[in-house]
Amino acid sequence: MRNNTIIRVFDDYHDGMSPAEFASLVQHAIDACSEAGGGRVLLDRPGTYLCDGLNLHSRVDLHIGAGVTLKGSGNEASYTHRPGSFELLHNETPICAFIHAIDCVGASVTGEGAIDGNYEVFILPDQGDEPHLKFYAYPRPMTLYFENCRNTTITGVTVQNAPFWTIHLVGCANTIARDVKIHNEMRMPNTDGFDIDRCDNTLIERCEIITGDDGICPKCTEETARYGNCTNLTARDCIIESQSSAVKFGSSSFGDFENCVFENLTIRDTNRGLAFQLRDPGSARNIVFRDISITTKGFSKEWWGSGEAIYLTLLPRDANTDLSGQVIENVRFERIRGTVGAGVFACVEEPGIINNIVMHDVNLRVTRAFDGEQEFDVRPWKHGDEKITCPCSGIMTSGVSTTQIVTDDVSITSEPQA
Repeated sequence: MRNNTIIRVFDDYHDGMSPAEFASLVQHAIDACSEAGGGRVLLDRPGTYLCDGLNLHSRVDLHIGAGVTLKGSGNEASYTHRPGSFELLHNETPICAFIHAIDCVGASVTGEGAIDGNYEVFILPDQGDEPHLKFYAYPRPMTLYFENCRNTTITGVTVQNAPFWTIHLVGCANTIARDVKIHNEMRMPNTDGFDIDRCDNTLIERCEIITGDDGICPKCTEETARYGNCTNLTARDCIIESQSSAVKFGSSSFGDFENCVFENLTIRDTNRGLAFQLRDPGSARNIVFRDISITTKGFSKEWWGSGEAIYLTLLPRDANTDLSGQVIENVRFERIRGTVGAGVFACVEEPGIINNIVMHDVNLRVTRAFDGEQEFDVRPWKHGDEKITCPCSGIMTSGVSTTQIVTDDVSITSEPQA
């Protein structure tokens, strides 16, 4: 149990501190709080404070008070690095994070203030109204990174202006993210809201996620195989706005996704609504989506998607990908409503690997005519930028038998916009 130690960072603060000096002050408070058995490190003087990288410890609550913005300096050399690989074993690039935690029990980030990732440091200058910002490097720093942590809570804070994945959880168990706001630059690529990477028992509740890339993204990256699968994820009562997918499984799918529930979501102005982008030897089973409203629309070509409300794909990443035995099965969509650019799209190369997809009480209005053909972007896959073309209708499939999608009280109508 966390004790009652409270350390006020600003008791020892003086104006004019450099980002390194301020980080040293905050880190000293975190270390001292941990050595005392745990407690709260309190930042409670309103203002914006540039800060180098920080490391959290067990049973320490980093509390960002109202009016306080803790802003990453962008000095990656000061951030904690995890050695490569990243996402794929052949990618030797290390990753780093502004706020980093590893092997912690009971660490938390709370408060009504903001944590700012300072994305501007990582983009090329003078881009004007460019719809998809160009950047110096891939990957860029995570804003919050937790690896192999237990009983983590992230509550109340706003996490904003991320240069890359915003909150990345790796191999964690019993995590709660509640009343968190993620507000990122909508034109900034790779700014996923939550990346849930091989975690168990994760709750995302009453969060608002406004970001350029995927909102909630369960993953099983290749280099983190020691942490097993991604299981028991619940997301509820959230608002998501994205130029990519609101919810997306994958594309890193080197493990299985099981027993996940998404309910009472408001998805607005996204490129895709509910997506399975499985590209590696992993499966998705026992997933439920219910009581969800969706509006989708297209964005610039750099943002993948055609306004699909529901997107089910299991395809090989490259010519060497073996998907033998992998499936998407036992997935339910219940009480789904929306006005969308496309209805349902399902695509595989091997028949029979999408099974028992149930749609009950689904009502979608598609803002294009059901005539001609529609192209679908299925990147990444072994055929590169090649698209899949289907006759335009409410439910469009390639390689998937209609008997594998069970519909009950489903209405997907064409209502082209003037």
